[in-house]
Amino acid sequence: MDYVLFFFQIVFYTLGAAMICGLLVGLCERLFMILMGTGAGRGVVIGTSLIGTPVHELSHALMCLAFGHKIKKIVLWQPSSQDGTLGYVTHTYQPRNLYQNLGNLFIGIGPVFGGMGIIVLAMLLGFPHTLDAYFEAVSDMVGAGDGIGDILVEGLKMIPGMVEEFSADDVPVWARVIALVIMFSVSLHINLSPADIKGAATAIPLYLALVLIPTVIISLMGESAMGDTRQGLQVFSALMFALFTLVFVFVLLQLIVGLVVYMLRRLFSRR
Repeated sequence: MDYVLFFFQIVFYTLGAAMICGLLVGLCERLFMILMGTGAGRGVVIGTSLIGTPVHELSHALMCLAFGHKIKKIVLWQPSSQDGTLGYVTHTYQPRNLYQNLGNLFIGIGPVFGGMGIIVLAMLLGFPHTLDAYFEAVSDMVGAGDGIGDILVEGLKMIPGMVEEFSADDVPVWARVIALVIMFSVSLHINLSPADIKGAATAIPLYLALVLIPTVIISLMGESAMGDTRQGLQVFSALMFALFTLVFVFVLLQLIVGLVVYMLRRLFSRR
């Protein structure tokens, strides 16, 4: 039974953060659309797609190249499409190639990594002190063995930190505004589409089979090796959740905006 638990721990620590992030962002986007109303919500999505959708699709494309897939066509932005698809990437691969098959998983969740990278870069350019303080705090927390929940709470402290940093003169205000627009736009389009999830799901059995190999080897090496591996993967997972917390912060800001709009709409509709 310990070996089975160890197997699922490896799967969660290596893949859980990215999958949870992608699914949670998708859920929050649906809630945002409900709060904003169909018309206004769709308008915000299309408006932010000018930045968010190219980042989303280029993330897919970069993962295609990394795993040897042949890109057939890339559409970075099509706001007027009849089916609501804002962009897409079509690609082909060799079905008998295990590496390319595994690539379907990372191609599907690629926007999570690509969007996270852009948000980190925008934070670095617009709010460097807030980002440095967060990474420093997370480093201490990981070293102390604090849990994922503690890291998420620490991430929420970035919001007042960013507000306070607006008054500093080391970065122009216009640069901070641009950084906020980029982060808001990208975070709204990190969500995984049904096609993304379907494509990633086709490679999950292969991923599980590949994880099973080191699981068996490490398990045969004894409890000490299992404990060291588990501890190392916990640190890796905590660091990944720390990065994805940057995404959650801006998703939360989206929901706050949506909630304010919803309350105002309800208030004026009663008059």
